[in-house]
Amino acid sequence: MTQFLLNWLPLLGTIFLTICYLPQIRKTWKTKDVSSMSLLFWISLNIALILLLGNYVVIFIETGAWGGMVTEALNVAFALVMMGLVIKYRKKKEK
Repeated sequence: MTQFLLNWLPLLGTIFLTICYLPQIRKTWKTKDVSSMSLLFWISLNIALILLLGNYVVIFIETGAWGGMVTEALNVAFALVMMGLVIKYRKKKEK
């Protein structure tokens, strides 16, 4: 039961993270409108997520539980993509 909770339950969270991020990434990519998005939010979020990922890496090393690490890695990847889009399209609008 512990292995299920530590490994497979976070993977269910990964499905919901993907469902949350992908439509926003797609919409931002198509519209190139980031006027209502805060760059400071995405920078702060990415710092927090990278620190949490570090925590999950240590948990994986110590216990072998990989589920949280996989979920957090995907979360970091999607958040970095969104931050990159905000930076890219904000600069184009400023010109």
